[in-house]
Amino acid sequence: MKKIILSILFLPLICLGQTETSGTYIGKSIKNLSFQNALGLALENNANVKVQSLERKAAKKIIYQNLALGLPSVSIGQNYTDNIELPAQFFDIDGDGTNEKFQFGNRYNAVGGIGVNQLVFDGSYIVAVLASKVLTDKAQENFEKSLLEARRDVSQAYHLGIVLKRNQKALKETLTSTEESLKSLTALYEEGFIEKQEVDQLDLIVKNIQINSVNLESQIFITHQLLILHCGLPPESKLELTSSIESLLISADASEALLTQSFDAGDHVDFRLMETNRQGQSLNVQNEKIKFLPKVYAGYNLNRQFVSEAANVFDPNGLQANNVNFSSWNLSASLPIFNSGGRIAKIQEEQIKLKELDILLDNTKLALVLNHNQARSEYSNALKIFQLQLKNVEVSKRILNNSEAKLIEGTISSMDFAQASNQYQESITSMLQAANNTLNKKVSLEISLGKYRLKN
Repeated sequence: MKKIILSILFLPLICLGQTETSGTYIGKSIKNLSFQNALGLALENNANVKVQSLERKAAKKIIYQNLALGLPSVSIGQNYTDNIELPAQFFDIDGDGTNEKFQFGNRYNAVGGIGVNQLVFDGSYIVAVLASKVLTDKAQENFEKSLLEARRDVSQAYHLGIVLKRNQKALKETLTSTEESLKSLTALYEEGFIEKQEVDQLDLIVKNIQINSVNLESQIFITHQLLILHCGLPPESKLELTSSIESLLISADASEALLTQSFDAGDHVDFRLMETNRQGQSLNVQNEKIKFLPKVYAGYNLNRQFVSEAANVFDPNGLQANNVNFSSWNLSASLPIFNSGGRIAKIQEEQIKLKELDILLDNTKLALVLNHNQARSEYSNALKIFQLQLKNVEVSKRILNNSEAKLIEGTISSMDFAQASNQYQESITSMLQAANNTLNKKVSLEISLGKYRLKN
């Protein structure tokens, strides 16, 4: 019986370690949930998908920010001053040796103006505009990767859920059959045809199956909670997983098509992300080089000054009121001449980093090819094992049925029946493990292609 318990508990523990939780959703509780619906909910409510979707929008705003740096900027300003005590100058006007005090200006003055500034040339501006495109590409690729991760997490949780559900069904069938056998043995014992030990042995088998059912019920609840989190459903949701193992295990022709599907590492999202990082680093090199070029700016300012001895400087009839317009334009340029070789060293540093990314890019491509080949091999192997496990279930079921009949006839002991029952339950557990592994390997193979596909 220890083998039965360990076999049932071993499968959930393996799969539970491979899941993550994410996502929130406010809505009504649902009951029926198909695999495709679970994927759709995750794509809509998964926290990481939401964040990456917002990152795409933020990246577009950065494009507008960088473009705006090269467009004219206009500003207006106003200044109001109350000269409580005017500054004084002292001169000996009449040559008598005494300096007379002279104060110039008005107590109140205000200056208002408008200024226009325009970037004429700055090489870094060109690089910034190009970098904006790189940023949006990276945001899009991160969003696509979040979709792949959401599909993987939901798939693993859903697969585990339907496997545990099937295991629960098999346990109930075994329990019902064994309880019927127990009733028959009890009747035989009461008639004096068999010993009490035979009845006790079978009763022990029934109790162990019941224990396994309780443990399995707990595992199903935990798995449903994980799926609720992945799909962003309210925690009070009660799920009924409607997709079957058979519906998710694709046909032999479809399996062959998936196994023989062409793979292009250059089209994988991880490769494209690395390539985008390299483009960004290449722009860093160009930006450092372009700093040797001059920067040119132009500007124009128009101001109007109001002065008066009255606090309301804008009153044309005020005491000593006056006003005047003044304007100016400017053109400025700066060209770096010498900085003790610091800028050259910076360029060389960025070039070294670019070479590092070249190496990583080639290594990423190789790793993706190897990962895809491994995923394809593992899926092919998982399919073969699953087919063999299905046959094992059929054989062990026939053995169990024959043993049950012989037990009633009294030709075998309850210990022999326990061995056959244990063998059948182990074959069910192994088959379901193989089914779960096949489903997960199928998803791994699809994700190894590096493109998101909603269809199962």
